Amino acid sequence: MLNILSLAAAALLTASCATGLKLVATADPLGILSPGASAYARLDGATARSLLPRLGLPPSDAKRLKSALERTRLVALAVGGYEASQASAPTRVPTLQACLLGDYPLAAAAFTLGLDPSWKREKDGYFNAKLGLRAALPGPGLVLASTASLSPLLASARAPGPSPIPASLEPLCDKSLILWAPFSGLSKEILGEDVDLPLVGLLVAADPLPSGDFEATVAFLATDPDSGRIFRPAVRLAWYAIARYLAGDSGQQAPAADFVLDGSEYKAEGVRISSGQIAGALSKLSLSLKGIKD
Repeated sequence: MLNILSLAAAALLTASCATGLKLVATADPLGILSPGASAYARLDGATARSLLPRLGLPPSDAKRLKSALERTRLVALAVGGYEASQASAPTRVPTLQACLLGDYPLAAAAFTLGLDPSWKREKDGYFNAKLGLRAALPGPGLVLASTASLSPLLASARAPGPSPIPASLEPLCDKSLILWAPFSGLSKEILGEDVDLPLVGLLVAADPLPSGDFEATVAFLATDPDSGRIFRPAVRLAWYAIARYLAGDSGQQAPAADFVLDGSEYKAEGVRISSGQIAGALSKLSLSLKGIKD
């Protein structure tokens, strides 16, 4: 299976020529991605570059991605959403979407694409059957990629919607790395089944430390303050499971967190998360996608 950022790099290096679409400067690229995904991530370019050595990519993919990320200012990713046509289908294939902002050489991208027979021209961009990826560079400094149709992303890029992150958590989102997971998808990914708790989702907002690790604020958002108070022990157990998930089989210590209830937010500040655990979480999200193959 392909790594989530490796797919984005393929989109960067083989995107189509610009058609004039220009993203509003103040728009959050997360608002371009389709709603209803299992998880979202937003990283600035420097953070994405710092995580690259930890992703465990094949050397050829790492080299390609390093070159692409040098020109990237912001990366927004969504994992696990579905096309509308697949919403009630018996077998649904989860999708990966990416929106990248940066300074990309349009002429070079078009030239690269023209020399690569694995990319075929489509109405909205180009399709690589081996990667299962569609990609387009529809305007200055903007790359869109998806394992499903590009049409929803192109429409959203013309009129970005709201961020999938609830407005009450926005004050926490001025960090270099943002991870947002609606709780229904999060519990299914980590516990293998939906857990019926009155939680909206989990936010991890982090900045890098000089050591290369990250200092994060972690916040569970409850549906209301009363639910936050009643289900406090369950939230602690949920974080324990998530922390073990982050630690994985690496032998690293699971991140510790001291949560405090503030209204509907169950929040912990100063949580130390290693760069390896962050990179591992991103890789696990991509590897959990069924139907996306090398």
